[in-house]
Amino acid sequence: MKALVMTDVKKLEVQDDYPTPTIQPNEVLIHTAWAGICGTDKALYNGLPGSADAVPPIVLGHENSGVVAEVGQDVVGFKVGDRVSVDPNIYCHKCFFCRTSRPELCEHLDAVGVTRDGGFAEYFTAPEEVVYHVPDNVSLEAAAVIEPISCAEHGVDLLDTHPYQKALIIGDGFEGQLIAQILKSRGLQEVTLAGTVDEKLANNE
Repeated sequence: MKALVMTDVKKLEVQDDYPTPTIQPNEVLIHTAWAGICGTDKALYNGLPGSADAVPPIVLGHENSGVVAEVGQDVVGFKVGDRVSVDPNIYCHKCFFCRTSRPELCEHLDAVGVTRDGGFAEYFTAPEEVVYHVPDNVSLEAAAVIEPISCAEHGVDLLDTHPYQKALIIGDGFEGQLIAQILKSRGLQEVTLAGTVDEKLANNE
């Protein structure tokens, strides 16, 4: 299959004969439709840490959507042809943090596009537990950014927001724009986005 492979720090190579991944019994093989480029991808490319260490050669890409191409023998919730998106974080469910309801601190975190090959390829795999159906009224293009949207939603959920409030968001990157849209949807009186890119700021008007 064709894949964009990080062969070393700051080195990317398009390979036409990269091995198509083999699924485990609990895994789903996904034909990539869309893959987003995240700040984490840029950090990993530059040799900086992400949610875990990315050891080259590796296929990056953790904001992905696609269509199920194959399912493992133990998979019960998906079939070939299903439209899906993926939570890239795969927790061990055994360490102290996983057992105390803090899986985001998992000591043995595995992650699509970080510790295992991700969506910058024609196909990638993920355990069934982190794969989600995409409703028919949601495009696969939009579904590729479900992960960063969920991060923004969670951040807003941690705030005690009320309709009469005003909010200032410093930073006009993708997450900042998402947070602005979420706050607006929750009825805040005024939402202001501060940044340096006029086009991005115009999107918030």
